Amino acid sequence: MVEWIDRVFGGPTSPDVNRLIELDEFCGPDQTTLLRLTEVFEAGGTLLARYSDESLNQAFWDLSSNVLFALGDKSIEWALRHRLIGSFETLFREFFAVRCMPALGHLDEAGSPLNSACYMWWDFDCWYSTPGSALVASMQSILAIDHAACQESALHGLGHWYHRGHSAAVQSIIDEFLESEHLRVELREYAHSARAGYVL
Repeated sequence: MVEWIDRVFGGPTSPDVNRLIELDEFCGPDQTTLLRLTEVFEAGGTLLARYSDESLNQAFWDLSSNVLFALGDKSIEWALRHRLIGSFETLFREFFAVRCMPALGHLDEAGSPLNSACYMWWDFDCWYSTPGSALVASMQSILAIDHAACQESALHGLGHWYHRGHSAAVQSIIDEFLESEHLRVELREYAHSARAGYVL
């Protein structure tokens, strides 16, 4: 498992076509890979600590290009796919909230390299074949994390899923979030935009 994690997350720090080919060879979109990723995400704060922000950021983008499309594969037990989706909250709380700067991506505020994957997590095309209600529930749990970058990521995702048949749930979740008295003005404004399905 350690060697597998090293190959997946300790790779290049910038886009590389050969890397994507290699990734598909030992980390295909299948049940075994989803289980391994789930175990990594459930302990991301520990298992990913040794890798650089640059390598990790690129690894998340690389995984989204093919591997994570397995989430929409109905031949894989839903219980496993659902467990992976549930692990996102732990990954954000114990990994992104620790390693990312509390910067807002939609304002192009300076952050760590990992802020890119954090902010754009829900833009990964691999999620769109996955049952939306489970993803929206994951976004709701991430929105409760007291970290601006994580909250913005969740709002970003909710804004997109507003247009995917979940407008009522999105509005309810964001309305509850807006009851907080200690939000940055810019994050509050973004939340209002996401509530109407308008996100960058």
